[in-house]
Amino acid sequence: MSVYMTEEEQLAAIKKWWQRYSTLITVIFSCVLLGASGYKYWQWHQEKVTSQASNAYEYLMVAYADHDNKRVKSYANQLITEHGSTVYADAARLILAKLYVSHEKYDQAAESLDYVAKNSRMKALKQVAAIRIARLHAAQKNYDKALSELSQVTDSAYLPVVNELKGDIYAATGQYQQAIGSYRQAINEVRTQGMGNLYLEMKTNEMAALAQSAADNKVSSSAAA
Repeated sequence: MSVYMTEEEQLAAIKKWWQRYSTLITVIFSCVLLGASGYKYWQWHQEKVTSQASNAYEYLMVAYADHDNKRVKSYANQLITEHGSTVYADAARLILAKLYVSHEKYDQAAESLDYVAKNSRMKALKQVAAIRIARLHAAQKNYDKALSELSQVTDSAYLPVVNELKGDIYAATGQYQQAIGSYRQAINEVRTQGMGNLYLEMKTNEMAALAQSAADNKVSSSAAA
């Protein structure tokens, strides 16, 4: 007897196999088609959302440049409400925070900044938000909170700004040596990036003069005693 199937036997085997697995194959094939269609729709939807968010952000920046606060709030709130998961919404929150600060609405500014610092998908925006929160605390003389917030900034690109702000905080609290140390760190970091900062050097010299004056006064007081 031949070990090979005849064409009729092969056809019968195929029919039998198809009857057994046709439903499963149809389901799998349908799932693949639906998955591909769903992915294409998702891509189209994401592109559409991104385009809409980008346009709204452009309008926001034009309004901000024109100092049209009403339109700034309108476009910012639109971005936050309709495109809250995009970086454009985070950028809108940063703009709103500036607006709140200019109107001395510090709690609202802090709320907007805090959201970005904790939730943004873009690390750079999180770092910027943390620095601005620190500045807000420093302006309100909440120096310990400001320093604590600065400790959250880890990106080396922002260290010159961080150390300069630390220097300003130490200077404001009369800690002149700490201020000098922070300013010098900022100067070194700026130089590492191939730049210079005359203003930082002026701040450092001013702190050195104040530290020397404080030391001289201390010596004079001790001698008088």
